[in-house]
Amino acid sequence: MRSEPVTEESIAEARTLAREEPSTGGPVLARCLLKFGWRIDRERPSARIPYFEEAAAIYRGLLADGFEEHLAAATHAISSLGLQYSLAHADDRSLAAKAEAAALARKLNRQREDSKKETQILGAFAHGLAEAGQFERAVTAQREVVDIHGATDGPGGHPSSDGVVWSLLDLAIYLDLAGQTDASLEIEREALQLKRRMAEAEPRCLPGLAIWLAGVAPWFTDTGHPQEARQLLDEAIATCDLLPPEGDRRNFGFHQAVHAALFARSGARDERINGGRTTPVGVSPDPQALQPVLGVSFHWWAFSVRQTYRAGREAIDDAISTTGDRSALDPTQLAELGTLLRRRNIRQSVAFNCVPQQFTEKVIPALAESVALERQLAAASPSSGPRRLIRSLTDQAIGHLVTGANSTAGETLREARDVSAAAQSGPN
Repeated sequence: MRSEPVTEESIAEARTLAREEPSTGGPVLARCLLKFGWRIDRERPSARIPYFEEAAAIYRGLLADGFEEHLAAATHAISSLGLQYSLAHADDRSLAAKAEAAALARKLNRQREDSKKETQILGAFAHGLAEAGQFERAVTAQREVVDIHGATDGPGGHPSSDGVVWSLLDLAIYLDLAGQTDASLEIEREALQLKRRMAEAEPRCLPGLAIWLAGVAPWFTDTGHPQEARQLLDEAIATCDLLPPEGDRRNFGFHQAVHAALFARSGARDERINGGRTTPVGVSPDPQALQPVLGVSFHWWAFSVRQTYRAGREAIDDAISTTGDRSALDPTQLAELGTLLRRRNIRQSVAFNCVPQQFTEKVIPALAESVALERQLAAASPSSGPRRLIRSLTDQAIGHLVTGANSTAGETLREARDVSAAAQSGPN
């Protein structure tokens, strides 16, 4: 039976009940406030915040008075408040709320066997830490998430969902951001093994495995493991061959999430400010600005609406539009433009991550444009090496896999592998 929608009048009635009997009326009012807050226009998160703040305050009071039966509700209410702060760009308050919710989630996990729901809250806290540049703390928090998944799935057991793989990917990214690249690669390999086992047990997981294999390959090249990267490409091609030439889009949202995370992964270094390098176009030079935690940020949807992210994409668009005649560019200028195009492609994949038609009409042609430019660069400067062209071809193949064009994806990956084999060299 559908419940009646919450209105200002029903909130007023709940307030009266809460004043008369706080222990029973308080939770009723808190639930009403949360339901009403979620109904308010998503484009105005600041208007939502007072409702979430009041609900969180009610639950804090109940816990302080010893009503532990409301621990789960309090945990999720405060976590939701953290999300609303994030959407409103109140980042310090958001991280504080996420930390409070994480502490409650740990307490809740100790009280009951089923702790998987709380992994999302702990994961949100880890992500908030990483965005704030606190990478070591993010690693520690994310290890909690991984450990919970390991305990609930059982030692050596077959994971029942992709949650454990996502948690490992997040951990790998945080480790790399913390400067622990070798440890990051080990976690990446562990995640790959789990994906393989899942695909063996359930053929519907094969497209996701192909995307994952292809998307990880450039990352292994960038970290000095070109032979392992070529092996991953070979495995991705073999996986594509197991798929029908044209697949459906029932899992588009999930496949696009994998695409966005791994696609962005190999471009993370293009976004960083370090070693005296000039601030990349579209990245805020403010040392207090949130870190562009590429990969993770694309499946934690709060980041995609950030003002700095939108402004960054506009700045990249402006820089691309002023490059002039591409046929007249020298190799250095072509390389700079190619990097801009790829960074725009990454950000476009966020904008169209839930709309298959827009992804097909916007992202796929943009990926083809990048390949064309990288071919032009390779022809103009053969000595520059094959890595950039291989990466752009791999990006294009992943996009095809997301849209179900499996045969085309396989052909594109074969070209990337052939370019790599012809070069017979490591990363340039």
